[in-house]
Amino acid sequence: MNSRNILLFSICSLIWGTTWFVIKFQIDSTGPIASVFFRFLLAAIMMFVINVFFIKKTLKYPLANHKFFMLQGLFNFCLNYILTYVSEQYINSGLVALTFTVLIYFNMLGMKLIYKKEIYKNVIYGAIMGFFGIIFLFWREISNFSADKVTIFGIVIGIVATLFASIGNMFAYKNHQLKVPVMTFNAWGMLYGAAFSLIIGLIQGESFYFPTTPSFLFSLTYLSLFGTVVAFWAYQTLVGTIGADRAAYTSIISPVIAMIISSVFENIVFTPQLFVGILLCFFGNLLALKKPQKSDVAPRPA
Repeated sequence: MNSRNILLFSICSLIWGTTWFVIKFQIDSTGPIASVFFRFLLAAIMMFVINVFFIKKTLKYPLANHKFFMLQGLFNFCLNYILTYVSEQYINSGLVALTFTVLIYFNMLGMKLIYKKEIYKNVIYGAIMGFFGIIFLFWREISNFSADKVTIFGIVIGIVATLFASIGNMFAYKNHQLKVPVMTFNAWGMLYGAAFSLIIGLIQGESFYFPTTPSFLFSLTYLSLFGTVVAFWAYQTLVGTIGADRAAYTSIISPVIAMIISSVFENIVFTPQLFVGILLCFFGNLLALKKPQKSDVAPRPA
């Protein structure tokens, strides 16, 4: 992977590693659907401003393109986030992070079935190594797991949220194929995502009260600007250059960063399990992101 892709990968991994900590300040102030609506509405406004005044790319596209903008918005910037926020109301953030690691496998399968992209062995082995790294990283949460209905419900919601994120990535890849700039299709996608969130919230009777506390305003601004505008620009650019399967490895790295941040702000003590988990995630990352060779193509099932 070249230096530009490494930089993009680092940007979205580092930013999303911090959002796990910041999200709780938003959902503590208002409901999950309203939180998603405010976040992506503000992000969409920022994206359109960037497009109009800085990038100066056309925002006019035919309805055929808007179909894919809308579908990406529905799955990437609406259903995915609403269900992720809801799942955190049933299970702890460690288990939510663990469910999100299956994004790698969903993306691999989607790229293979829809776009006929080869699955490389190094990506599979790196993803497996990273998965076990996450297990070690969140061993305390997993060891305290209780198979009650509420916990299982939260895990199922988290996995469905991840599936929706992967579906959104497939539509984002389609936008790449149609030669639409990342900042442009993300701007439209976020606007559609906010609109869908508003509709769902109104149907569900959600209160769209807008808190004005400093913690909410900070979290909303940070999540919209960095966690959405900047991070999704970096991530969707990666999807277009290295594929959704390898780009999804950010779902392994960001929980590692989140754990390091928690050790600073939430007094989490580093244990041997945490250290082993970080090492597995790091080396799995190196393995998954190395330039694949033709000989590395995974064998087809008989």
